[in-house]
Amino acid sequence: MYYINLVKEQMKISFMSAAIYRAHFLLMLLQSIINSVLGVLCVEFIYLHVDYVAGWSKNEMIILYCTSMIVNQLYRGLINPNHMRFLGSVSDGSFDRMLVKPVNIIFQINTGIVDYSSLLSLTAPVFILIIKLCSLDINLTGLNIILFLIMVTNALLILASFMMLLYTLVFRHIKVYALAEIYYILMGVSERPKEIFSHKTVIYAFAFLIPAIPLANIPASVLLGKGGFTDVAYALVSGAVFSVISALAVKRGLRKYSSASS
Repeated sequence: MYYINLVKEQMKISFMSAAIYRAHFLLMLLQSIINSVLGVLCVEFIYLHVDYVAGWSKNEMIILYCTSMIVNQLYRGLINPNHMRFLGSVSDGSFDRMLVKPVNIIFQINTGIVDYSSLLSLTAPVFILIIKLCSLDINLTGLNIILFLIMVTNALLILASFMMLLYTLVFRHIKVYALAEIYYILMGVSERPKEIFSHKTVIYAFAFLIPAIPLANIPASVLLGKGGFTDVAYALVSGAVFSVISALAVKRGLRKYSSASS
């Protein structure tokens, strides 16, 4: 309950801060609509020449793309601003203030700032996803929707954990801002059907080494009824593994951290 109240207060403070720059909300919404439309147009262009790509129809591919955007915007709205703050605090010494707070350090690294403009940008991909779902002749059940929401939440956990794992290199005095490029690689691969990878070794590599497939492919697959128990299982295992490894990496990094006051 203590941490839930903390999150509520953090959201209120972030909203008050964002309300000062209201035009930014409209700009981000416009940007989201443009990005979504451009992504959909790219898919439409590809399907002018083919009917299926690795067993995925045009509307299914658009749903996959929108799922990737949803996970992307959730991370950018809820987690990424706090990861950037963490990197900056270790560099300038303000990380000391985080250490003396009576709050779990991993909780602090991942929460605090909420980027409402990025969350607002969810509007366009969610709208397009719903439209495309309605146009498909599939038996969409409540179980599919629940599994989709669970897999999206798991995808956010995987992405946050993986990026935090990379960012713990900052404790070794390494310039890690360039590692953010890996984030864009992850999101790019997540927009592709896993069926395009012919070898299972590659699929497992993109699940447990560079976890791109569970970010959008698995959530979209279970929503469309294309994914099975195995897909859900290894996505959940991937989330658990990266959560544990990243937490251990933070604890190990703390032992190497030299206080700015020392």
